[in-house]
Amino acid sequence: MPFATTQSIMKKWLPEGLFKALYRLASRVYGAWQKTADAAYYAGAYVYYTLILDRKNLRKIKTVRRILPYTMVGRTGLLTTYDAAAGSEKAGLPGCFVECGVARGGSSALMALVARDHRSGRKSWLFDSFEGLPEQTAEDEYQEPLVAMPQDKSASVVAPGYCLGTFGEVESLLFDTLGLDRDNLFMVKGWFDRTLPEHCNKVGDIAVLRIDADWYESTKCCLENLYDNVVSGGRVIIDDYGSVPGCKKATDEFLQKRGLKVSLQFDGRGGCSFAKP
Repeated sequence: MPFATTQSIMKKWLPEGLFKALYRLASRVYGAWQKTADAAYYAGAYVYYTLILDRKNLRKIKTVRRILPYTMVGRTGLLTTYDAAAGSEKAGLPGCFVECGVARGGSSALMALVARDHRSGRKSWLFDSFEGLPEQTAEDEYQEPLVAMPQDKSASVVAPGYCLGTFGEVESLLFDTLGLDRDNLFMVKGWFDRTLPEHCNKVGDIAVLRIDADWYESTKCCLENLYDNVVSGGRVIIDDYGSVPGCKKATDEFLQKRGLKVSLQFDGRGGCSFAKP
């Protein structure tokens, strides 16, 4: 979620119509710039790794490029996700891959493709409402008191229903477009507070837990229900840690409450990851 702080300030001060018009324009410009920059990076990396015969990194670039049409995650976030999945395969960690907040399915597909490439038979679990984002709560409101601002608007422009990927769209990507094994992927539809408590025991050990839940309550629910399933050395990815205040707050509170001292590794676009001690 780029420029979340700027969005918050503009949303609070500008008339709604003007804000929406500016936001749509800025989103188009940012999206076009990001796509151009990413295309240039992947094309350059593909040529470079081909020339130096680096098969490992060439496979990474090919795999990431394959799922680009189906994800809203930026380049560094995707590379972080690939490296976490591939690293767990190389280390022989037990457990499955889990994503909470699937949207159109790109990141989940990326991890599943890594498992298939390594012929590990590793399972993947995908949790999502498949209805887009839920409502924000007060914990997601913009917190930094730069100036006195009314408190009746939330932290960003993202509305309920945003980040939507339907169950059918994700299913088609995984099984029709990519031809992944249905026996290795489990899609669970519903809000996290209902599905995660019911399925945490079924999921079992987790090698990579990727949380792309945006809001405070959603992030908190994912950590409280699934963190204990992550194996020692397994990785936890928090996609919105540096860009959504509520997500960061939920993560920091959870780590503090548990007394966990972890080394956060930032991906340069708002996400972070850490290895479970």
